[in-house]
Amino acid sequence: MKTKIINATLLDVENNKVNYNTTVCIDNSNIVFVGENENLFAQSFVSDKVIDFEGDILSAGFINAHNHNAMTLFRGLKDDLPLDKWLFDNMFVIEKYLNKNDIYYGTQLGLLEGLKSGITTNFDSYFNQDAIVQANIDLKTRLVCSVGATQEQNSYNSIINMYKDLPKDNELISYMAYAHSIYTIDTKGLEDTVCVARDYKLPLHIHLAETLNEVGECVQKYNKTPIQLIEDIGFFEHKCLIAHGVHIDKDDYLSIVQKNVSVAHCPSSNMKLGSGIAPIYSMIEAGINVCLGTDGPASNNSIDMFREMYLGSLLQKVNLHETQIMPASLLVKMATINAAKALNLDNKIGKIKEGYKADLVRISINDINILPLNDYYSGIVYSGKPENVKMTMVNGEILYENGKFADFIDTDKIIFECKNANKRLKIESNI
Repeated sequence: MKTKIINATLLDVENNKVNYNTTVCIDNSNIVFVGENENLFAQSFVSDKVIDFEGDILSAGFINAHNHNAMTLFRGLKDDLPLDKWLFDNMFVIEKYLNKNDIYYGTQLGLLEGLKSGITTNFDSYFNQDAIVQANIDLKTRLVCSVGATQEQNSYNSIINMYKDLPKDNELISYMAYAHSIYTIDTKGLEDTVCVARDYKLPLHIHLAETLNEVGECVQKYNKTPIQLIEDIGFFEHKCLIAHGVHIDKDDYLSIVQKNVSVAHCPSSNMKLGSGIAPIYSMIEAGINVCLGTDGPASNNSIDMFREMYLGSLLQKVNLHETQIMPASLLVKMATINAAKALNLDNKIGKIKEGYKADLVRISINDINILPLNDYYSGIVYSGKPENVKMTMVNGEILYENGKFADFIDTDKIIFECKNANKRLKIESNI
């Protein structure tokens, strides 16, 4: 199918610009033209569908660089607890009763919420990966899926067997080798995860330095900081994405500047769990690629990229008592270009550019909460909300438009299954 978008106000995030009266031509899943409405190619492009944006904002799709979508099933369960009690005494307990059907529909519920927020790509690190992958395939959303997770799964052979069983023939699906954390995976499991990344040429992902307790226990046990520990194990010999990094000190983040390391900042979750404020301004100034994630909806409790952009800016301003840092345009870049780089997809998504995939978002310029629009980046980051999203397109196909999901998406079924799963899980786990 060929689609032509006209009269768009395009966010050229790469150059920190706004381009007015823009046409974007899409051939199936690929962007084949970006330019002025008056361009001869734009005018002569024969399309099956023309979408007149009427001046609305056209942004690259937002990329959620750290999430556990199926934890929608636990939203609002055991709130207001510190991470260790919330995770070990509650989440790990109830997760034992999850089945693949739960994870399939819980993942889809999270994906629907993300689409309403303009999220077109998710990095999802959870278990029963085959259910996660199928949930994304069926909704036609872009996924980077974890391979590996718990202590039991993180032997070399178990990770490889898991990876071999997952589909490799869908352009929307890619993978990263994953170790949950240094406090749930022993050093042998961490080493095996690195070996899988090496042998199968996969990027790596890990939760790291999320709390002061984690850092203190690591230093006590290994006489190393978390960064030093995984560096010695070999994580930074490969492309690596660290989730959180709340308590990475200056010496540690300076030591990884020259490495191929990114950090997924999850401000809402870090605040809600009382973990602290990650020094992302200092990391960015040092040259580290920092992107944004929502974390799971049981510790957030939303999948809302607008909120993450908002808090990602304001937290640094108030923490450092400096208003001029972390401008709105940088936060949009973190949610698009930086996240694509972190997920090893920067040659496909994150930009509205010829040759890139048509993962696009339309944001209204006429909603009350966003008017008057004196600055487009500011409007999105400081005023924007999911209800301002008028269209979310993934791979050239519209999945959400004007408050409705695509006809093939059975929203009622997803909601029904998730409600039933939530009831059953609470009874079975006594949580």
